[in-house]
Amino acid sequence: MEKGFVYDYLAGIEFPGFGSIYFGRIPLVPLGRWLMGVAVIFFIAGIYLNRRRQILLFEMVRFGGRKRWWNAQFWDLFPAAAAGCFGYAFCMMGLDFFRHTPKTQGLEEILILLLWLVHMMTLISIFCLLDQTASRHLAPAFLFVTEVSTYVVGFYRWNLSKYMFGNWGMYVQSSRVEKVYGFSPAAVMLFECLMITGVWRLGVVLVENRDSCL
Repeated sequence: MEKGFVYDYLAGIEFPGFGSIYFGRIPLVPLGRWLMGVAVIFFIAGIYLNRRRQILLFEMVRFGGRKRWWNAQFWDLFPAAAAGCFGYAFCMMGLDFFRHTPKTQGLEEILILLLWLVHMMTLISIFCLLDQTASRHLAPAFLFVTEVSTYVVGFYRWNLSKYMFGNWGMYVQSSRVEKVYGFSPAAVMLFECLMITGVWRLGVVLVENRDSCL
């Protein structure tokens, strides 16, 4: 049964069972669908950060200090990234509506969107931090490699999949769907929120102690 765009693009990549064409092989098409959403959000974040970088000196003067500037840079990015996430999700919902594909249940759809949104915000927070380093141009590639490589580890080592960062935004990898190897949605979202806070604190230290990062 066709599950729709929301499920295919936002719910993640299911464990391929016996008889699946992807059994024993990396499911490249579902992986590509998942990474498309990541790419869209990175594109939006990249535009935002690039525009902020162009007025960096003016903002530093206006905020009167690096710490206040970093706080604004970091937390102001989230509304823009969240708007991109919701816009992308609404596009998927719209495609489901026009194609008359079966709609996911209310609670299931909320959890799909929530897991995906929190995971995207975690990626964006790390993107923002890496953007303050000399290797800023490699930030998207680094995050893509991290996302894919950790997913691949979980794909080949199912007992480790619940601990892999690349799986944490995927509803179908959660214990709601995968009872044995799935992660706890509440625990993962809490840990990712702690990661965001940790990245913010690390950014404060970085911008206050490294001239080269700016």
